[in-house]
Amino acid sequence: MSMTENVLSSVPFSTLAQTQVQAAYPARYYAGYDTAATQPTPVTAWYDTWSMSSVDGLPPASQLLPVSFADWANTTGFRLPAGKAVQNGAIVDYTAPPLPLATQAARALQQAASTSWATYGMYGETPPVVWQSYLASLRALANGTDTTSTQLPTPPDISAAAFSAATHKASFVQETAPEHKSVSNGPDMPDVSAMRPSRAASIVAGQGA
Repeated sequence: MSMTENVLSSVPFSTLAQTQVQAAYPARYYAGYDTAATQPTPVTAWYDTWSMSSVDGLPPASQLLPVSFADWANTTGFRLPAGKAVQNGAIVDYTAPPLPLATQAARALQQAASTSWATYGMYGETPPVVWQSYLASLRALANGTDTTSTQLPTPPDISAAAFSAATHKASFVQETAPEHKSVSNGPDMPDVSAMRPSRAASIVAGQGA
């Protein structure tokens, strides 16, 4: 056994692993990003490699961007969950471009359909014309039929829709749950509700005499 092998064999496994990590990632702090994407490309992760329990699956240091300790410690202006990108070997401020209009329309359509159903459809009502027009416009943008619009249509007044739903719910409850009043005949009074009208009338008349 060589001297080097003898020295390594006497080092605890955890210490040896840490030494290997530090050798593989000498800068310790790194920013992850898509190296194949057009720059500026968003920072997708921040790594403190020396404190990680395992670096298995982590890109090699050559595919990460080293970060200084000062920048790493700056969690209010630099190491942020969003708003940073890599460009020409540096980390820069970044504002993501807006989603394609068709994608925005598809998301808005899903939300609008849920609102329309909760406000009208589930009560068997037909949505007002303004809602039908809004849904149709979103659908045309989402499926590519509308190729001329440059922005989403203005949604109908949600507060008015909510008021309509609340009013309808109140009337629905009132119609389906009428008030029932219980009338007691008393211990000595016969139940006249199941008798024929003539028979019931004669009994009541006889008791009142």
